[in-house]
Amino acid sequence: MIRPSPKNAPEIAPEIAPEIAPKTPPDTAPRTVPGALDSALARLAAQAGDAGPPEGPVQPIFPSRQLQVLLPHRAEPELSKIDALGRRVTGWVGRLSNPQARLRRMAKRVAAQRPRHADLDPEGFAEAVDALAARARFEHSGARARLGRLELDALALVAEGVFRTHGFYPFVEQFMGAIALLEGQIAEMATGEGKTVTATMAAVVAAWRGLPCHVITSNDYLAARDCELGQPLFALCKVSGVSVTGETPPDQRRAGHAHDIVYTTAKDMLADHLRDDIAMGSRADRTRFVLNAMTGGGQTGGVTMRGVFQVVVDEADSVLIDDAVTPLIISEPTPDSLLNDAAAEAVALARALKEGEDFTHTPALKQVRLTRAGRRRLERLSLNAGPFWQSASRTEEFVQLALQAIHVMERDRHYVVEEGKVVLIDELTGRLARQRTLSLGLHQVLEASLGLTLSDPSEVRARLSFQRFFRRLPKLGGMTGTAREARGELQSVYGLSVVEIPTHRRSRRKFRRHRVFAAENAKFRAIAKQADTLSGKGCAVLIGVRSVQASETLAAAFAQHAPRLRPAVLNATNDREEATLVAVAGQPGAVTVATNMAGRGTDIKIDATVERLGGLHVIIGESNDFSRIDRQLEGRCARQGDPGVVQRFLSMDEELFRRFLPGWRRRLWRVSHATGLARVRLASAMLRAAQARAEALARSQRGASLLAEIETEKKMF
Repeated sequence: MIRPSPKNAPEIAPEIAPEIAPKTPPDTAPRTVPGALDSALARLAAQAGDAGPPEGPVQPIFPSRQLQVLLPHRAEPELSKIDALGRRVTGWVGRLSNPQARLRRMAKRVAAQRPRHADLDPEGFAEAVDALAARARFEHSGARARLGRLELDALALVAEGVFRTHGFYPFVEQFMGAIALLEGQIAEMATGEGKTVTATMAAVVAAWRGLPCHVITSNDYLAARDCELGQPLFALCKVSGVSVTGETPPDQRRAGHAHDIVYTTAKDMLADHLRDDIAMGSRADRTRFVLNAMTGGGQTGGVTMRGVFQVVVDEADSVLIDDAVTPLIISEPTPDSLLNDAAAEAVALARALKEGEDFTHTPALKQVRLTRAGRRRLERLSLNAGPFWQSASRTEEFVQLALQAIHVMERDRHYVVEEGKVVLIDELTGRLARQRTLSLGLHQVLEASLGLTLSDPSEVRARLSFQRFFRRLPKLGGMTGTAREARGELQSVYGLSVVEIPTHRRSRRKFRRHRVFAAENAKFRAIAKQADTLSGKGCAVLIGVRSVQASETLAAAFAQHAPRLRPAVLNATNDREEATLVAVAGQPGAVTVATNMAGRGTDIKIDATVERLGGLHVIIGESNDFSRIDRQLEGRCARQGDPGVVQRFLSMDEELFRRFLPGWRRRLWRVSHATGLARVRLASAMLRAAQARAEALARSQRGASLLAEIETEKKMF
């Protein structure tokens, strides 16, 4: 739901939305600019005409700000190979120029202003806010990449606001992160280093410019939580902030986007953008639409968002890389009995085919392909089928979908079944994606393969991938704890450089020697015994695995080999219990088994006894395809100078190695393991090789998916 600032929020129109709607909607009347800005505008108006300044508050219309609504609706830039190379060279040069040193110098200039603001009484602080907001509106230049004195002065005043509302003064490292965000960079900040406050400071400075500011979080809970935490600071700094999430009703979304700062998710932001795209019509109509807004008092009827300017993306690697090529689709359910019958028939045809003879299955690419013999067999099998199956290309297309549903989509890994419905799982976070469905008929085919009631297919009205959307935005910055592995892709695709922000305190995280096993059952048995030993000493243990299935298998290993323990299991089937389970995960003797979902936005606070025993013990029970996902799990321990321990357990039959290690390497590894020769060292090398291959394949697939998505859009629209 939308949550407005308790103070200084727009007045309310009871007939629209009692808790949030502005009394004078921003799309039907210009916004009032209070305080020092009134005086400045009055002076400008007096100089511009003979009539003299108008009486009362000045209500200016900024044509350039009305045009902001068009910015995200422009076509994304098409980069040539030379442009992409130029971006990479820029990134290399930027790293050689030591951006950390420059950011630290600027951050120290911000911190040095603390004495100037510390003695201000509440009235003096309010006047300083008015003056800086006025300067920001008039002096800000969107063309300037680096921050100037104006933004540093503003950041210093916001920092004083943080002290007055939260009781602590931000660290220099947090200033460095905020500067990087405002300059349009990716700030890599370690887990627990105060990214929430860093993003909040950057958002307030951006909001003072009078242009839209959006903070993108990874889920609805974090959007609402971070917005709620920022409310005292927003009120003190005279800006309004709300969260617009999947639970926000359609009639309240427009009022939400009218606020200065909007916390939302990438999915919700893109969905609102696509709805606006539909409302604005063709490209010729869009120009007329905005001209009417500029000449008609700012009216932008039918459009939800007032535009996009500064965007801050939390967990930027997940949003900009992992989910980037996934298209978001605006559609309408369209009952189609013919498609439903075809889905069931396609499943029957697919089950009549033999793997290796009629089709090939490549697990590493999650891909199935019909062979020449399979196509001939399909032709024979569909001879007596109805008219739908008389087209060879249509037959192959639907049977391909059925083969993917049967052989690629795994229950409890890619989806679960809830109340007779297929609910997809986000593989990287482990969370249920309840509002996400498979496209192009795959969802109905999957339901048919499971014997479920088929849902109605949908007619697509608009679609766009996250990557293409974010490439259109004028000012994009982000933060995450794991960006350096994706540095090259962030630079070449988005033109975003990565800056590693140092930790405020020296890390006390310790890494123990890997333990290597031939088979998964032996590995899980050893993990259960290790956790039992640590728990008996009073330590807190967090064990990370990849899937619902693996978490349940490990729980069974505990029941057999460590029956004294009953570990808390946190996975996609009980994600609603996350906050409760995480709250006790740092207590003495606690053992928690979690899928990747535990890595986003959760802060495991450790007990004093646990701290004396070395902090939270993290066990990586299954290695992920991408090393940065493993680093996210490592970041659960040793936060903010606390102690912590990380240990990895490996087995040669893990999914990562089966999919991404060539057969000859696996055979070499088994021989080495059996003889005990360089067992751990070779296992580490195999892990690096498998993850490097997985990451390279993922990059290649993202590029191919982007091209395919563009071609699909051209055909559909």
